[in-house]
Amino acid sequence: MSRFYKLLAAAAVVYVLLFGLTFLADPLGQVPVLDARENIAWAQVIREGRLPAEPIYRALLYPLILAQMPVSSLPGSATCLGLFMHLLSATLVGLIARRLWRVRAAAWTAALLFAVYPVALYFAGQILDITMSMTFFLGALFLLLRSMGANCTRSQLALALVAGLLGGLAVLARPNFLPAVLCFPIVILLAQTRPWRASLMVAVGLIAALAVQGFVNQQLSGQFRLLPWQGAYNLFAANREGANGKYYMQRVTFDAVPAGANTTRMESEHFYREAFGADADLEVDAMNAYWREQLRESVAADPWRWLGLMARKGFYVFNNWEQYNNLSYHYHQARWPLLAWNPLSWGVLLLFAGAGLCFGYRNSDRPAFWGITILGLAYAAGLLLFFVSARFRLPLVPLLCVAAGGCVFLRRPQGWRDWSLATILLLCLGGLTFGNWFDVRDRAPFIQDEVLLAKANSELGDDLQALALSRSVLARDPMRAEAQGLELTSLFNLWLLQREPIYWQDLAPALERIQSSDAAVEFIRGVFLWREAQPQQAIAIWQAAVRDFGAKARSSADALQAVGAAPPEAGRSQIVEQLRQILGV
Repeated sequence: MSRFYKLLAAAAVVYVLLFGLTFLADPLGQVPVLDARENIAWAQVIREGRLPAEPIYRALLYPLILAQMPVSSLPGSATCLGLFMHLLSATLVGLIARRLWRVRAAAWTAALLFAVYPVALYFAGQILDITMSMTFFLGALFLLLRSMGANCTRSQLALALVAGLLGGLAVLARPNFLPAVLCFPIVILLAQTRPWRASLMVAVGLIAALAVQGFVNQQLSGQFRLLPWQGAYNLFAANREGANGKYYMQRVTFDAVPAGANTTRMESEHFYREAFGADADLEVDAMNAYWREQLRESVAADPWRWLGLMARKGFYVFNNWEQYNNLSYHYHQARWPLLAWNPLSWGVLLLFAGAGLCFGYRNSDRPAFWGITILGLAYAAGLLLFFVSARFRLPLVPLLCVAAGGCVFLRRPQGWRDWSLATILLLCLGGLTFGNWFDVRDRAPFIQDEVLLAKANSELGDDLQALALSRSVLARDPMRAEAQGLELTSLFNLWLLQREPIYWQDLAPALERIQSSDAAVEFIRGVFLWREAQPQQAIAIWQAAVRDFGAKARSSADALQAVGAAPPEAGRSQIVEQLRQILGV
């Protein structure tokens, strides 16, 4: 049996590595987007010692770790780190299952399920904090269980202290773990005969980890804050009137987002100044108090609306569909065969976990069982208060895998009572997880995935694919500004490279459609007008671009030199000569 499981483990490692290679070869693996791009930008800020003199807004432990990696190795090294952490988490899942079920077969089963679970693998490849924070949390949980079973007082206290420290690191990496980690001392109090010292040591470890961030905040801003301050607006956004209960919905579109900027923070500041005036001081405590009050008023005005939202969130938690979070899992699952062919899903795992609990409960270690249950419920409570999107729900997966390890005790139901209970459980869980109520399988966010994929292809120079994707987006949403810009730049780049008349001909309608303007758009517009024998209009557009966009309009400034409308600049002669050839001067 051991040999069989070892062969399966080797196959699982190969599967993880193959997915890693697939992801690294993908445009999204080479060009990070959204939160992944923000993490890399923050890593650069930390590396250069340029942290702003203000309280920390979002968790920065993961960017701090990225900052220790050579710049040239990113994003590949971050993906490799994520895959390593994923395999380490799978090992910890097995160790926790061994403590719970007390048989090796359950440990192997749980570990293998998590190792090949496609959603966990999908996030492990991305430059996101979730995989690393789960590893810290699982390490803390394993040491907590070890502490509860330790015979030596010194070992018990040492394990409890380290469990608290790892729990604190999980919170520093991702504050969503705070409700569960705060329950560590409670778990020990319920499970041991003399728990006070061990509970105290867990609390000391947790406070020590969080205090490090407090001192960093003190040094940066003069304010001692244990946690980032983004939570108040996120809590309001997750529960306000109009919230969908699935994922964060951006309500304000920004024309320019600086590298590393957080659009959620930008939105919260936008609405705050809308309420208090454009010159309102963005003081952290005042803003957080305002958003907490807005939430209270929203819930008090219509408590039935909020209760309905909580009920829908509860259904979304159980449902098989992975809700949008930066990227849509189901969109990219179809793109990557290693994920598409994997039969495991949340719904399947939930059924396995239910069966494992039913058949294995009599064989479980009771303190471990109730301890894991309390932590899972605590995390789920925090999940319901915020968002139930795929990344937020993922930390429940390792706990479900641990529960599914109980399936090794599977036995045939005896008598009508056992059959009835098994049938009712199967039908209830199946209905919750595979039902399509409340528009749970909404594919509307898929269009955002196509936009991001088009951007990644454009940055990699694959303009043909970027053009195809941007046109696919425009076919569904002709007014999508990002797609309009990508279509235009892709057509222009393809014309530059291939000089095919079809691309030049398509530039005219693309320029007519485009609603937004930036330095690149105005440069292309000027080139088009110049080659269409409208030189004065072209010069006027380039001059306006230089005036409006400054340093970003470098190409327009060079074009003005190329046509003699601006004096030559030192060091630009080669680029100017290339532009003369493009313009036919």
